[in-house]
Amino acid sequence: MTLRRYLTRLFAARAFGALAALAALLQLLDLLDKAGEVLADGGGAADVARYAALRLPTLLGHAVPVAVLVGAVLTFLRLAATSEMAALRAAGVGGWRVLGALAPACALAAAAQLALLLAVAPRTERALADWWAGRDSPAAGEAAALPRRLWLRNGGDIVAADAVSLDGSRLGGVLIVRRDEEGGVAARIEARGAEHGGSAPGWVLRDASVVRPGRPRAEAVASLPWPDGPPPAAVRELARPTEALPPDRLLAGLRGEGAVSRGPAFYATRAQSAAASPAAPFLMALLALPAAFGVARRGGGWKRAAVGLALGLGYLAAAGLLGALGEAGALPPLLAAWAPPFLFAAAGVLLLQQEEG
Repeated sequence: MTLRRYLTRLFAARAFGALAALAALLQLLDLLDKAGEVLADGGGAADVARYAALRLPTLLGHAVPVAVLVGAVLTFLRLAATSEMAALRAAGVGGWRVLGALAPACALAAAAQLALLLAVAPRTERALADWWAGRDSPAAGEAAALPRRLWLRNGGDIVAADAVSLDGSRLGGVLIVRRDEEGGVAARIEARGAEHGGSAPGWVLRDASVVRPGRPRAEAVASLPWPDGPPPAAVRELARPTEALPPDRLLAGLRGEGAVSRGPAFYATRAQSAAASPAAPFLMALLALPAAFGVARRGGGWKRAAVGLALGLGYLAAAGLLGALGEAGALPPLLAAWAPPFLFAAAGVLLLQQEEG
């Protein structure tokens, strides 16, 4: 218990310092890139502060694994420099017990990362996206043109829109391709616009043109009910997507429920990556542990620390690359999400066994 408290205190201080430094650096780089756009429309320091505050949870969530890696490396270098690790080994305390002493702190870091990326970041990113879009089109009830046409799947229908209001209740330039149970085209509907929340339940298409297979001419309809259209909240999220997805949207996309704009591979990979992400802090501590076995007078700790840092950063790069391939459907989601932690954990175990052998 005494060893756990001592190592946790050393590790927590260094990891928290690394997290603060990384967050400050990332925040500075982000502001250097976006401050000009924030101030372009007459925004002042308050707008810059608002932007920074809404971006902070995402930056912190992505910085947690690197902060754990740096904190663990610095902690183990301290043990090597003061010969405390040599004393622990002489007392029969090996590397696995040292790693176990840090397990509660790593579990806390994993919980913080999950909370930031799955609970806090989706809300702040959505608030940022809505605020940013509202700067260019302040009228929430008017459909604002999108940079590119929005395509989504709503049940069996394919839907496209050229403009979406800030609250998602109005659409412009609507195209609906209705499909039958066999996947064939049952109808093609084009409309000048669509409104939700009027006197009729659901959506109402305005100035619509309906083309059905086997009919030579299109049918013009001034007002056409669309009761099974997507919810306005879903349209708003898909029109101005955010990087972080809340668990309910992630699971709905995984099951193919509601309106989605991505394929099944994207949601499956995101879900598997979220399940694998708690392993990152434990893996970072494992990769950094060989730094504690260096001899201070020979500089061995720094060489081992460099290897641990390279492996830790390599894991993050590999996880990002394979995750992108999985989301694109080039790799099975299970392989894309779980291959990096298993491979790098095996490398960490081999290094630790080599040090203790």
